[in-house]
Amino acid sequence: MARVTDEGDPGEYAQLITPEASWQMPGNDVVIGQENVLASARERRAAGLTGPAAHTRHIVSMLSVSVEGDRASARSSWQYFSQTTTSPTLAAVGSYADVFVRTSEGWRFTERVATVG
Repeated sequence: MARVTDEGDPGEYAQLITPEASWQMPGNDVVIGQENVLASARERRAAGLTGPAAHTRHIVSMLSVSVEGDRASARSSWQYFSQTTTSPTLAAVGSYADVFVRTSEGWRFTERVATVG
């Protein structure tokens, strides 16, 4: 997901999440549904917060995954850098709490809660 946010097309989000996905970004209300998550991603890109033109980078680390059948949960830490083409600056850090489900197309996000701090 971080690669899609930084380098990919927002339309790629639809391939990574379930139709009923729940998404919560820091400082925002919970967004429900694939189309609404995609719209939110497009809004962030249009505002210059993400995407290739924004010159930002997400680094995801300290990943911990637990799988139970066709469902998995993951915890990870993230760092968000701005000005990556000139003088990379750490702009924020936080964590992700993700839930995935196995579909006929592979594993997909069904829930993400991102927190700062």
